[in-house]
Amino acid sequence: MPELEVRPATIDDAVGVEPLLADALSRLHTLRGGPALLELLGLPKDVDAAQLSTALCGDALLGDALLGTATLVATLEDAVVGVAVALRSPTGIELVGVHTARSLRRRRIGTSLLEEARSLATASGERFEALALPGDQTVKSLLEAAGFRARLLRMSADR
Repeated sequence: MPELEVRPATIDDAVGVEPLLADALSRLHTLRGGPALLELLGLPKDVDAAQLSTALCGDALLGDALLGTATLVATLEDAVVGVAVALRSPTGIELVGVHTARSLRRRRIGTSLLEEARSLATASGERFEALALPGDQTVKSLLEAAGFRARLLRMSADR
């Protein structure tokens, strides 16, 4: 079996990250809180996967969005099979997204991305937290399996 590599993304990864982000953005729009998360991150409403991939992999900014992000990719045989995005917040480092190729799920790719993001935060001496949207059982299961526990559920009357 080929060896999985997890590393910081480069601009050369943008083409491989784009289909993963397209799938992730599509899913986010179906989850409660997905559009609010994108707004919280400061992403334009009309951002597409190509723009976002280039910005995340090239350390570029979309307006004021994405300031202080770290993007990680997981590769198998030089093909991008997973992506994780961590954001520097006032309280530390927050993992705001992990997405793997649907055909390769349940192979510890998401876990490897999560562990590398946690290592980056630990190395910098910062607190590490991860976000999961209501109803996103896949991400919640990933986080719980890694020892994360919910501390706070923020609720809103807004729709």
